[in-house]
Amino acid sequence: MDAKTFGAFLARMRKSQGLTQAELAQQLHVTDKAVSRWERGVGLPDINTLEPLADALGLTLADLMHCRDPQEADIAPEVPLEDFFTLLRRQQSIDWRSVRAVLFWLSAALAIWGILACPGRMAVHWRTLSNGNLQADGWLPSWVFFPLFVGIEFLSLELWNNFEQTGYYRHWGEIGASVTRSMNFCSPAVRLWKFVLDLLFFFGFGFAIPCAEMMAILIN
Repeated sequence: MDAKTFGAFLARMRKSQGLTQAELAQQLHVTDKAVSRWERGVGLPDINTLEPLADALGLTLADLMHCRDPQEADIAPEVPLEDFFTLLRRQQSIDWRSVRAVLFWLSAALAIWGILACPGRMAVHWRTLSNGNLQADGWLPSWVFFPLFVGIEFLSLELWNNFEQTGYYRHWGEIGASVTRSMNFCSPAVRLWKFVLDLLFFFGFGFAIPCAEMMAILIN
């Protein structure tokens, strides 16, 4: 069962109840655009919306998740419930490619701001004086300093992207899926490990450079 199958079933059951997309959306406290997306198979409703949706369509929750018309219950093949929830979890995954794009443009925007706000030289090295204060003793022109940071950000994000494309990243997910199938009690640990890896890439390969740019602007 996929989102397209669910969407076609939803549209058929909504029409059988004589409801428009707007009327169904009003009952669920969502927008009619959300209902349209579900019916086109672009996305799936939130888990918390499933029970009110089933009630609005005159279905049981099981019938809704199985895409099963009650009148055809005897002949409709059953779809495992875990497939539906697996699909919901997949819809809620983070699009890291978009995150990388946002991080790069954030770094570029900070670089432009830094060049405009600090048109002269940027302190890039400090030494500690005998009284404990810091004194700048290394400088770079801002038009060199900030583009250099943007270049480092670009290379870091490319490393992250290339590592993800090598197959190792997906291979870990496949290992986690096989472990989950054979040892269900391990699935939370597998998901936690994947989440930790994503965070390490985010902070280590993406977010650190914009933070460094912001700190340089504030210090100078």
